[in-house]
Amino acid sequence: MKLLKQLIILLLVTVSAKGQALDTLIDAHPFKLHFKILKEENPPILFESGGGLDASQWDSIAVAVHRQAKATVITYDRAGFGSSSLDTANFNILQEVKSLEAALEKLGYQEANFLLVGHSLGAFYNRVFAARHSRQIKGIVFLDPRIPSYKDMQFARNIFQAYSRKDFEPDHLSLYHLLANMERTSDYVRQIPLSDDIPILDIMAEIGPFQDLKENERFKADQHNLVKGYKNRRLILAEGSSHNIPDNKPELVIKEVVDFYRRHLLGE
Repeated sequence: MKLLKQLIILLLVTVSAKGQALDTLIDAHPFKLHFKILKEENPPILFESGGGLDASQWDSIAVAVHRQAKATVITYDRAGFGSSSLDTANFNILQEVKSLEAALEKLGYQEANFLLVGHSLGAFYNRVFAARHSRQIKGIVFLDPRIPSYKDMQFARNIFQAYSRKDFEPDHLSLYHLLANMERTSDYVRQIPLSDDIPILDIMAEIGPFQDLKENERFKADQHNLVKGYKNRRLILAEGSSHNIPDNKPELVIKEVVDFYRRHLLGE
């Protein structure tokens, strides 16, 4: 792992002359969102982190994808995480996506075509963004995604009820608010259609994220149902991986994202 981190630093320092690295904080009212962008001439890949995680989840993947696909790679900290701010009065998934849109416009990507990549809860944000920009979304790669449903809502309710605010340190209040909104978030996303025209690759973890066997079975069944009956949707298994596929299987993620991007964004 130490060697991998050293390699990442080396790659970041030696980004090609044509490519540019940007690390910036964008005022996208009501949030200030922290972005890390590796620029290229080709269309952008927008990465969404898993719940409670920030853009650093993608550090070992973003550089490799950028170099191999010659793609613009955009990662960012969602509201309340990493270096992004939190406004609890306006903290809901629709406002988060609207702020993301405002930031992308300021960065010059409002007309761009996108490949979306989302891990776990990040898939919810992918779905909302895709519904609002369906013509610009040329594909989505889900990594062990949350699938919105009544059962997912019930699960979110049970998880939140198991905690109280005092269980969270001051530095982790963003996670508290994330969990407090989770049932409503799932309900909102559940009602948003996912366009049949958007190609989807679902990379499913072999090891489920929950201790409860039935919840893991539900989680996997939902992913199978997501692709079932669609010619432009595919599911592959990340053998031996836990829920955190980007951490457990970065080489697999890099390969599949690059291949998917070349096929659906570059037409190779």
